[in-house]
Amino acid sequence: MIDAPATRVSSESVALAHVAELRARGTEALAELIASLAEPAWPVRRAVVAALADAAPLAMPELCEALSETRQNEATIAGLVDALSTTPNDVDALVLGLASHHDVAVLCDAAQILGRRESARAVPRLTELTQHADDNVALAAVEALGRIGGADAIGALIPLAESRNFFRTFPTIDILGRSGDARALPALLGLATDPLFASEAVRALGRLGDPSAVPVLLDHLGRAGGSLVCAIALALVAIHEALEQRFGTGVAVESALLSSPKLAEVRRQLTQALKRADPSEQLALSQPLAWIDEESTVPTLLELLRGPADVARVASASLKRLGASAEPRLIEALRVGSSELRRRLLPILSGKLAARDELVACLDDDDPTVRALACDALARTSDPAAVPALFRLLEDPDARVGQAALGAIQSLGSDETRRLALSAASSPDARLRRAALRIIGYFGYPEGLSALADGARASDDKLRDAAIAGLPFVDDPRALEALLEAAGADSSRTRTAAVRALGHTSGEHRAREQLRAALDDADPWVRYYACQALGRLKDDDSTPKIAGLLSDGFGQVRVAAVEALAHLQGADAFDALTGVLTSNDVDLYRAALVALGSSKRPAALPHLLSALASQDAATRLVALSALADLGSPEALPAIASAIRDVDEGVRVAATGVLAARSEATASAELIMLLAEEPSRQDLVRALARPQPGRSAAILDALVAADDALAAALVAALARTQTDDSLAALRRAFSAPHDAARRAAASALVAMQDPGSAAALERAALVDPDAEVRRICAATLLR
Repeated sequence: MIDAPATRVSSESVALAHVAELRARGTEALAELIASLAEPAWPVRRAVVAALADAAPLAMPELCEALSETRQNEATIAGLVDALSTTPNDVDALVLGLASHHDVAVLCDAAQILGRRESARAVPRLTELTQHADDNVALAAVEALGRIGGADAIGALIPLAESRNFFRTFPTIDILGRSGDARALPALLGLATDPLFASEAVRALGRLGDPSAVPVLLDHLGRAGGSLVCAIALALVAIHEALEQRFGTGVAVESALLSSPKLAEVRRQLTQALKRADPSEQLALSQPLAWIDEESTVPTLLELLRGPADVARVASASLKRLGASAEPRLIEALRVGSSELRRRLLPILSGKLAARDELVACLDDDDPTVRALACDALARTSDPAAVPALFRLLEDPDARVGQAALGAIQSLGSDETRRLALSAASSPDARLRRAALRIIGYFGYPEGLSALADGARASDDKLRDAAIAGLPFVDDPRALEALLEAAGADSSRTRTAAVRALGHTSGEHRAREQLRAALDDADPWVRYYACQALGRLKDDDSTPKIAGLLSDGFGQVRVAAVEALAHLQGADAFDALTGVLTSNDVDLYRAALVALGSSKRPAALPHLLSALASQDAATRLVALSALADLGSPEALPAIASAIRDVDEGVRVAATGVLAARSEATASAELIMLLAEEPSRQDLVRALARPQPGRSAAILDALVAADDALAAALVAALARTQTDDSLAALRRAFSAPHDAARRAAASALVAMQDPGSAAALERAALVDPDAEVRRICAATLLR
């Protein structure tokens, strides 16, 4: 007996083969293909839709006729709509004919198709359909206009929103909010005062992201009730995030909040709403509350610190901003708080000398995370008085705490550190002794040389490693003697540690001789670190032996040899590196590319450009990194071309390389690319990287920019946040070019630039461009 799934698969295979046969027959089989849309198996229907969409242009009228006449089967109707929506043929005129059909169901289908095809020529007819007596037709037309977008479509939707016809206004609100069109602002602001539409209108204002809405939203917030408080808070946060994403700052929203005449009512509303809010609502409510830099918000923010992680993070940022005014309450909370609260308070109080005693007390907390955070916080106080307490934690059973204590002690230093470290170097506790040797080596205490030398001969592997690592930093000939002795030890682990340490010495003759000898060591890790050390010491005499290790049996040694050759200056070293480029070992080949880049040799450029043309994306990525290190101006055109690479990772890397280059050509390439795709935020971020002359280049490009490019270029200037970029923004605002002034006005309002306040206020009244006047009017509202 054949099971049902196997039967179904077999049946579908037969049906799919039949669809392929019908597709090959062309228009003569069109009726049969349309009939096949009623097939219950979705894979078959999908194949039929694809076949109909790809049919010849002559077949399209028959599809439209079928859609208007064949209304008995929903699957058939849906398939025809899909085919007409996705066909590459120009069917807009045919579908517009259906948009005058007497059947409202056909009208709805026609509107859906035109919307999915984003047919700009359909806007007039769809606008008429928004007034149709049937609400379903009107809704389909509204949704289609939303898909099409553009000035005409949005212009048609605004009156519909203002009509306050529930079934037409409600869906229009969402579309206007997502449109990004500033003309929607007055309609949405008006609806925000209507109890029936207020919540949806407020959400749409948040999605629109226009800071001009903030004063009105704050006015509503001062007297709102119930869920509307959360909706307004969410809208304020959305506008703040939109400004941050576009201009790098949301200060305009914060400034409007702090200057609001209803600030007290707003704070009360937010605080009251928090008491009955769920965790997701708490996040929305806590962010505007966090912008109110007043000591009165501290108790509420402390409560929010106990909330979910996202809410606590917002509260923590706000408490940091409050600074000294919040410190007394925070210190008290740290003193009496639970371990969980301490974990969230410690980053806020990190480095605060006034909290030193409480920070020291946290070193005894039961939670190891608290102890580790307290170590970090004490390190930032720069107060060596905490060193004795920190020394106790070097023996902590939790390794994280011991490491944090060690780092704090090294950061603080002091004579007490010296005394305690020298004393602990003879401790019977292995952990404490190892930590003491690391401290002695870190500071290079001469008095600790004997302890380090003894440790280098100890039987404990970890103790021996710690001692050997510290020997290079003690300025005493006996330290080198101890290292050379360790480099000849029987233990391969000891030799490895010693060879690694010799690379950090001054490279005197005996050290170099020992390292050259280590290139022949039986242990691959000894050879590995010997290569690294000789490269670091730039020992050109070792070039032949290091080049010989390019064929070593261990991969890590071969890679280390490549890296070492990059630091050596002779012609033989370069020849050895370029010879690796013929290797079949992919890892070695890519390591050689990196080495060629770090070698800074002009002769490396052709090899790296060749690698950038590789068919392998990973190799192209490595080549880009190497070209960035090489720093050759001649590579800029090739790097710019890589921004159009088929691989996203390569595109991102190429953009980053150009962003970091200071040549005028790099800025010009980025601007040219942004002109092609103004919506690419990675290019905006790249242009925002401060470089000499970049702001001036952007300003020059603004002269001929359209609205989309001007907005992108100005966003880059705003994100740069330098004196040059701010000066360029102010100059753009005084330019005769309307697009430049519109974009610059939006940025200067968002940045709350004090130096532009008078110019913005004047432009709100007299600028010849209505959009500039509207944008600048936001400054008058405050």
